[in-house]
Order: sequence, then C-alpha cells, then structure tokens
Amino acid sequence: MGGKRNQITVGAAHDRSNVDFIQTAELGYILPDLNVKGLGVFADGVNAGDVDGEPFDNRANLRGTIHTSSLFGTDTLQAGHGLTLTFSGRYNSTVLDNFDRIRPTAGTGSLTGHHNFRRLNPSAGFTYSPNSAIGIYGSYAEGSRAPTSIELGCADPASPCKLPNSLAGDPPLQQVVTRTLEAGVRSGPERRTTWNAGWFFAQNSNDILFVSSTATSLGYFKNFGKTRRQGLEGGVRVRVGRFTVGGNYTFLDATFQSSETVGGSGNSANHLALKGLRGQEGVQKIQAGNRIPLIPQHIGKAFVDYQATSKFTLDLDFRAVSSAFARGNENNLSKPDGTYYVGQGTSPGYGVVNLGARYQVVKHLQAYVQVNNLLDRKYYTGAQLGATGFTAAGNFIARPFPVASNGEYPNVQTTFLAPAAPLGVTGGIRLTF
Repeated sequence: MGGKRNQITVGAAHDRSNVDFIQTAELGYILPDLNVKGLGVFADGVNAGDVDGEPFDNRANLRGTIHTSSLFGTDTLQAGHGLTLTFSGRYNSTVLDNFDRIRPTAGTGSLTGHHNFRRLNPSAGFTYSPNSAIGIYGSYAEGSRAPTSIELGCADPASPCKLPNSLAGDPPLQQVVTRTLEAGVRSGPERRTTWNAGWFFAQNSNDILFVSSTATSLGYFKNFGKTRRQGLEGGVRVRVGRFTVGGNYTFLDATFQSSETVGGSGNSANHLALKGLRGQEGVQKIQAGNRIPLIPQHIGKAFVDYQATSKFTLDLDFRAVSSAFARGNENNLSKPDGTYYVGQGTSPGYGVVNLGARYQVVKHLQAYVQVNNLLDRKYYTGAQLGATGFTAAGNFIARPFPVASNGEYPNVQTTFLAPAAPLGVTGGIRLTF
C-alpha cells in the first residue's frame, strides 16, 4: 500500500457451548456437631410450605445452548519512521436458547426463550518507536458480551427471583459493551533494564447487575447503566549477572457510574437499618462513584529470578493486594456495630510469597516445580455480606433477637470471607513444538 509494508489477516470462527443449571433443596435440622439431618421434605412448591405467602419452591432445571459465529479482520500498516498503525474489527453473532425442563412453555415463570445478539466491535491503535530505546503506544477498542443463560433466566421485573435459590422469566437483556482506551510508553526489549508505564480507561455500557424488585424483597438482572475501570500501571526489570530483579504496580479505580437500588440485607446502611430496623432484609442505594466490590485498588508484585546454570532457573516472587469491599457493600457504607452487624464489610489486604524452579531437560522439554503460598499464610481473596445463624462459639440460634416493630425477626449479619488456598506444590513437564 503506497510502497509501505501492509499485512492483512482475516478469519472466521464458530463456538458452541452448553450450560446446565440444576438445583433442588431438602429441609433439615442442624445438629450440635453442625451436620445437617435431612427431613425428606423438599422445596418443590408442594411439600415445604409457604414463604411470604408463596409456595416454597427453589427448583431449577435449565439447559442453555449458545452458538457464536464470528468474522474478524486486522490490517497492520508499517507507516515508516518507526510508526505502525493497526485497524481491526470483529463481528459476533450469538444465538442463545434456554430450555426450562420444569416449565417448558415460554412465558412468565418459565426460563424457556430464544435470544439473538449481534455486534461489530472495531479497534484501532498505533506504536511509535523513534529509536531502539523507547516505544510509545495507544489504542481504542470496543468489545461486547451477550448475557448468560443465568442472567436471561432471571430478568423479568414482574417475576423476580432470589439467586441462587431460583430463576424466573426472561425478557431480553442488551449486550454489555466495553469501550477501552490505553496509552503508554515503554523501553526497547533488548536492554539490560526494561521498564513500562501506562494508563488505561474502560467503561461498560448496559452493564448487568442483580437489582432489587420495588415490590418484593426479591430481585432480577437488569441493564442498569455504566461502570468504569481506570488506572495506572508501571513496571521495571533489571538484569544483574545471573539475577533478574523487578516489580510492577497497578492502581485500579473501579467504580459504578450510575445510580441503582440493589439488595442490601447484610448491609448496615440499608433502607430499613437507617429507619432503626436493624438486621433485616433491606435494600441499598448505589451512587455514581461508589467502588465496585471485590476489586482491590492496589496490586503490586516484586520478583527475583536466578539463572543458576544454563538449564536451571529459580524464581521467587511476592504479591501484595490491598483490601476490597465485600459483595453486598456496593454503597461502601456498611460498618459493624457489634450486635446486628459484625465483620468489617471488606476483605483485608494480603501478601503472599511463591517459589518456582525450572529445568530445561532438552530444547523442547522443560520440567518444573511450583510452590504457591510458600509461607503457608492464611489470607482471604473475597468477602460477602449475609445473615448467619451461628454465634462466635459456633452455636446455632434461629432467632437471636426479639420481633421488631414491623413484625419481622432480625438476624445477625456478618462478613463471610473466602479463604485462599494453603501452601501447595505442583510439578510437571512442558513440551513445546
């Protein structure tokens, strides 16, 4: 093209997947040793009684089939003087069929439905290297994802549900569209010291969130607005003799950009708690600027690699992650009071050390051993707010508080933590061709 080097790549793809979601529940007694004794009574809408005047039925038996056909193309142009331009696009067509094995006829209360999603996602970018020591880059890209079978199975405001206990009807949701900007600068790759610094910005439109119904304490999935993830990242790597040392750091600001009402039963700032009715199932109001739960703001990593011989390498790394808000604390306002609300409403930050060793047996065969969490540290990777029937001593109390003025019984609301894996050792071989 105009005497410039130009490379064009085109292609096509087709993906097919199946999703099965099957659920049932049996009522039972909690024994003193915390085991559960089943009663032979199932939540099938017939034998388990009523909840809030409705038959207790949390059965689900969903089969989802997803077909995605894609056409894509990329044009890379060497514009000269160290400048490379890239333009690309990908067209996706997704067909999703849900079949409800319990209520097969489509309609309110049934999961059965047929859905189509189509979109062309463009992108463009450049790299500019005025010399071998530095490179500048920038890009704009769009991406999209179709709603999942589970999201489509619980998207009807007239027939809300309480996940994961049940699913409901399926009016259409829109695709989530992500628009991303990136820019940065980095050193040339063939240097003793390499470094990089960058900025990124990604905004989701029509993001999907599980929101609360205005008529009941249940909820449904909804295209509610926008979320944003933006930040800075940087890294450095230095070779000194047989050692390579370095580190990288990411600052990530992940926030809601729209207001919405979502479930807040474990949140000390839900609408009932603010009225003095603490420990009950209320809702919370998300405001634009609230941080998204489960996403830490600060992530850092430091590492040392040692090339003992031409074939044997040791590597040691330390990863540090800051605290994050718990799921259920979307308004970022939940705080413990020591009575109705316990736990901090966040997952604490942590640091973990890992050790690895690699041995190159022959050119295409490598043996490796990896030790994760070398110091066997106890830490947590996530958190969620919710009600607990257990005391700090492990005793079960169904109704720890007297009935409130609105006729409901409060519960103790806590912060459940997801423990990380303890010290673990894996090993194997890698064969390359």
